Amino acid sequence: MIEPFRGWWYVGRAAVAPVRDALSPEGLNALYEDPHQALHIAFPRDLRDARDRWRTWKSQGIIAPEPLPALYAYSQTFHVAGQERGPFTRVGIIGCLPVELPVIPHEKTLPDREAGITEALGVLRVQATPVHLLAEAEWEAVREVLQNVLLCPRVSVAGWEGVMHRVVPIQHAGLIGRLREAFAGAKYYIADGHHRWRAVQQAGLSHLLVFVTDKADPTLWVPSAHRLLWSVADVLAVCEQYFDVRRAGARLPLWQEVMGLRHAVGLVGPGGEAWTLRLRPAYWGLLEERPLISWLHGWVIDPLVEKGGRLAFGREWGLLMQQARSQGAWLFAMPPLRLGEIFRAAERGKPLPPKATYFFPKVLSGLVFYEAEER
Repeated sequence: MIEPFRGWWYVGRAAVAPVRDALSPEGLNALYEDPHQALHIAFPRDLRDARDRWRTWKSQGIIAPEPLPALYAYSQTFHVAGQERGPFTRVGIIGCLPVELPVIPHEKTLPDREAGITEALGVLRVQATPVHLLAEAEWEAVREVLQNVLLCPRVSVAGWEGVMHRVVPIQHAGLIGRLREAFAGAKYYIADGHHRWRAVQQAGLSHLLVFVTDKADPTLWVPSAHRLLWSVADVLAVCEQYFDVRRAGARLPLWQEVMGLRHAVGLVGPGGEAWTLRLRPAYWGLLEERPLISWLHGWVIDPLVEKGGRLAFGREWGLLMQQARSQGAWLFAMPPLRLGEIFRAAERGKPLPPKATYFFPKVLSGLVFYEAEER
């Protein structure tokens, strides 16, 4: 069951930031120049510096603890690209879950990234970024509480990608009891934060910092997560074993073109040539077992990486195109996954490849910190 905790807050300016996947390298470097930036704790570049910085923040009053254990109401107000409706507001609870409580993942992790977060948590024992979970719970009762308390937020910041974030602590024992009762017996799925979830377990911490929202929330949106592949082999030749290959049209960006095709992905070569790859009908039956992205990794991407290739992930198509052209890489344009495919992979215990999904909006780092010793 979700539990309250005594969080640490910024006393003055909240130097919050999105997770690394939502930032360009230039934007990331600029944020690290701020001595009070939450990224120094969420994703530290120097563990000794991060440990000293955290102690300094506490001693100098940069951050202060909540006087009582609390759950934290959190809302994200945002627009969805291509939809005239909106703005949308997603509401949920920030709290702690015991690590032994079952949580269902839907994608694999990258060992190097998981190891880095594990090492940082082992030294700092501070969680600055909640893992976003989706839960089946009594959400009508939850929303009734959240809508009232969020009228007077403790923190209100306009974040990246046009998202407004609001957080307020809930200390009232009666309200905490109502919220915990609504989550009694809840079933939890990971939306975003697989590496952090695994790292907390590996670091031996007892509780996981989470942001829990409704699994049936109609605002759930998963944009495409494209792939950038550096390979000495002819990627197109490998793809031709499984896909019908055609030159792509030029009227739409490639990622939009493949969204209108059945069982298709796009491919841009190092020279800028673009193709649509449509899965041959003989393989369509396999999609009942796993989505196309899993087969693409198994047939093409993972074998080429094992032979010395290198893989990166991203969402901003224009930036990825520039990187592919300047560095001689191959770029796969991926259509977005449907939520049904994601939950099916989770329920069947057949996780998707790493970074297969990009749930939007991202949770910010630094809205509230959870230090293990403070429970």
